[in-house]
Amino acid sequence: MDKRLLTVIKKELKRIFSDRRLIFTTMILPALSIYVMYSIMGTMMMDRIDDVEENIPSIILVDAPDSFKDFVDESKFDITYVDAPSKDYEDQILNGEAEIYMIFDSDFDDLAMSYELPNVKRYYNGSEDYSQEARYNIDNTLKDYEAYLLGMRIGNPDHVEVFDLNRDVENPRIQDEKKATGKGLSILFPMMIAIFLFSGAMSVGPDMIAGEKERGTMATLLVTPVKRSTLAMGKIIALGVIAIITSASSLLGIILSMPSAGEMFSRDGIDMASLQFTGMDFLALIAIMLTLVSLYVAVICLISIMSKTIKEANTYMSPIYMVVMVSGFTTMYTTGPVESWRYFIPVYGSIMALKKLFAFELTANVLLYTCGSSIVIAGILIYFIKSLFNNERVMFNA
Repeated sequence: MDKRLLTVIKKELKRIFSDRRLIFTTMILPALSIYVMYSIMGTMMMDRIDDVEENIPSIILVDAPDSFKDFVDESKFDITYVDAPSKDYEDQILNGEAEIYMIFDSDFDDLAMSYELPNVKRYYNGSEDYSQEARYNIDNTLKDYEAYLLGMRIGNPDHVEVFDLNRDVENPRIQDEKKATGKGLSILFPMMIAIFLFSGAMSVGPDMIAGEKERGTMATLLVTPVKRSTLAMGKIIALGVIAIITSASSLLGIILSMPSAGEMFSRDGIDMASLQFTGMDFLALIAIMLTLVSLYVAVICLISIMSKTIKEANTYMSPIYMVVMVSGFTTMYTTGPVESWRYFIPVYGSIMALKKLFAFELTANVLLYTCGSSIVIAGILIYFIKSLFNNERVMFNA
């Protein structure tokens, strides 16, 4: 490698690593903030779920038939029996004072036994978590109650059951635990990695070029005996190193926060202990991240060169940041086979490849498509960056 290129890279890295505040904001703060945020979020989410599940729903029943009173398990519900409907009961549902309000036909049992269709009006509050959970529970109870009434019609409730499901089956779920765990992580992790990589490069990228132009130091650099293409490559490589370090810090924060969110993952059938990546998986992850970083760095450097100030560069990069976020969100719940051409789409293809990687479905072709397209596009952008470094009007318009 050219010694002058190494000198430029060392200069840029020294400027970053000699600034304690910049080290904290770009390398320590991401891990710390993500750890705190996801730990608190995981704990609060589990507390909320437990609180909803442990709540005993308050239910108001109007003209409840004797058969339902005998059937319903009052240990699951806090039931209030009333004789007539009232607007006050609807207000209680609306105000969150009760979860379910049900009105039975006055002659419900007689109608049911005479093969007619009695009516049950069930009201709940869709904006209340307690009421939503109570609706699922009472609906399941009503289904069981319906089966019970069918049995009463024919004289024996046991005769309603035609078959058993999974009798003497200890574990009916047959799955690859490793793949199941990976699929759960593939929903969120690819998007987070893509965003962290871009935010890491974006945090210092504008200052490396637009900042130097704004301060007037870029003009001094350009008159040195170092080739302008060498200056451009030095800044690009240095920015790539910083972006990788920043993203590694962010990922470390995610890993450290996993114990706090472990119980939340386990409820979705995700066992973190079963997640084991091979050496090839890690190499593929590194390849996708490096090529994606090269694309990000090229875009950020190109925008920074064309900007007069750091503020202007950040303004231009905001829409790009939104594109990265939208690409991440659109891939979160993508299902089914993905057409090969999509992996050639910048950013989107890389995120889809990361999704396949975490789900242990990544193929050599997909890896080649996404890494190759990122490298080609980054190479084209770097060519334009070098050309702009030789453009006096662009480099001295600050």
